[in-house]
Formats: sequence, structure tokens, C-alpha cells
Amino acid sequence: MPNEATEKLREMAVHRGFKLVASRRRKPGGDFGKYGLNDAKGEPVFGVGADGLTASAEAIEEYLRGATSNAWSKSAGSTTPRPKPKAEPKAKAASKPRPKPRFKVKVENLLTRLPAAKRAEAFTELLARPGVRVERIVSRGQATPEDAPMVQAQDEWVLLLEGAAGLRIEDSNEVALHAGDHVWIAAGQKHWVTWTAKDRPTVWLAVHLD
Repeated sequence: MPNEATEKLREMAVHRGFKLVASRRRKPGGDFGKYGLNDAKGEPVFGVGADGLTASAEAIEEYLRGATSNAWSKSAGSTTPRPKPKAEPKAKAASKPRPKPRFKVKVENLLTRLPAAKRAEAFTELLARPGVRVERIVSRGQATPEDAPMVQAQDEWVLLLEGAAGLRIEDSNEVALHAGDHVWIAAGQKHWVTWTAKDRPTVWLAVHLD
């Protein structure tokens, strides 16, 4: 092939990011008159076999024009990498709408909007079921008279939620109660609230059990 044609192929290869490799042999035999293509890093791309160059000038031109066939690529020992197919994005599962609530939760607070309870203790029943009754008691400076102890027919579990108080159960010493303290009072036991805080409300939660 004339040198002018070789230079044309060389320019085409450069424009496509390849380097043309031409046979240096001057005599027929081997890879005489054959060509190949390397990439920019010098790695063989087309027409370069184990025994030398294998592609003709026409095949090089067709390859550079993008028309070379798979059959030629295999016979010429082409190492052209094929692009990997892109994985299709997975479809997102449609989110199910949240079901509408069947009822609205009513939230109340035992420590807000407290009664003044300055003249007498304030009792608020919170729950009443067979065998159990729950109430809130608000005190402010009240105490049980010594000659009138409290006696109940039910067991009582009492929790001091806020404030401070003194409590004495029959045949025991007085104990001081603060927020978080709770006491069990058995049915029929005499007991006295000996004092409650005067500067702030004292809030009790009492559970009565049959």
C-alpha cells in the first residue's frame, strides 16, 4: 500500500484516539502489508495477533469508520472491549397509604389545671371499675385530725406525684413523702396525713382495691 494511504489511515486513527501500527517487513510472508491499532496506552485494540499484525488496510479503514464485523474481529484476534450493559434501575415499590385512625387518643395531665384546694382537699375520680377505683387528691396545708384517723374498707396504694407530706400509719412512726414516693395501706388500718406543704399543691394518686 502506498505511504500516502498509510498516512491517511494514521490520521484517521489519531482522530479516533488510536495509534496505527504498520508492518515493518518489506518482503512477502508473515505480517507483510498488514496493520493493527493500539489504544492511547499502547494496548492492542484491533488487528494485532500473537504472530504479528493481521488486518488489511481496508479492514482498518472499516473499523475506524465503525463498520467492521464481529467475524473479522474474531479472526483478526481483536481485543476490542465491549461496553457492559447498564443495569436497569429497580422500580421503587409503591408505598401504601397509611390507614386512617379509627379513634382519637385523648391525652390529659394530672398536674395541670389543679384545683386551689385551699379550704379543703379536692378529690377527682379518674377511673371506676368493679373492684378498683382510681382518684387524684390535691392537698394544700391540710392534715388529718388526731382524733379522727382515716380508716378504709379497701386496700389502698397511694403515690405522691408532686409536693410533700407526712404520713403515719397505726403502730408506726411518721414518714416524710416526696414526689415519687408510694405507700401501701391495708384495709382497716388507721392512718393520718400529719401535714402537707402549704407553699405549693401536693398531688396524690390513690388506687383503691377491693
